[in-house]
Amino acid sequence: MPEQPSSILIVEDDAELARLNARLLKRQGYEVLIASSAGEARDIVRDTAPDLFVMDIGLPDGDGFELCDEFRKISDAPLLFLTGRSGSEDRITGLNSGGDYYLTKPYDKDEFIAVVHSLLRRAKQTQDKIAEATVINKGSLVLKLDEQKAFINGKDAGLSSKEFSVLLLLVQNEEKELSYEQLYNSVWGTPMLGDSSALRQRISRIKKKICEEDATDFCILNDYGKGYTFTTD
Repeated sequence: MPEQPSSILIVEDDAELARLNARLLKRQGYEVLIASSAGEARDIVRDTAPDLFVMDIGLPDGDGFELCDEFRKISDAPLLFLTGRSGSEDRITGLNSGGDYYLTKPYDKDEFIAVVHSLLRRAKQTQDKIAEATVINKGSLVLKLDEQKAFINGKDAGLSSKEFSVLLLLVQNEEKELSYEQLYNSVWGTPMLGDSSALRQRISRIKKKICEEDATDFCILNDYGKGYTFTTD
């Protein structure tokens, strides 16, 4: 499936300049939205989530610095200030309000495009790192930590909260045998007191839900009376 093009919101009251920058960005394959005022920008952001903002400071109904600070509360998308204000105080204010880059008019068009590319590339790298930290891939088995869900070949296995916790602990200790007591104490938060039936029943349901018998790239091994090991082929 082709990757969705990044969307960019231009907040600029100079209609001709906004059209010019929109053409430049569209030639690079980006989707572009234009707002000529702070109010229009707010309306757009209510309905969509731009991947990048290009914002003027002097707007007919507000201040770009304040709008940036407002958007920062709901979006982590990079923001480029594109303005005629060249003073160092304005630059500092812009960056302190949440801006990622400050470019003054008149500006070089190639530099403008290069900055846009750079900001979007960095944002994607950050998102990829976050995704890596919250997703565990084990072949056909994928665990999404933020959703507390396990997927088999892209299909939700329908694990309960405790089942997910048990499986996650096994996966995080791949190739290491965890005793019944270790698993029970970690997931239930209380001593097992010698009765492993609750744990064994959970493991049995987990193995059925993740189709462990049909899997070719992972397995949950049971050393009867001792513990369980998650292993991959």
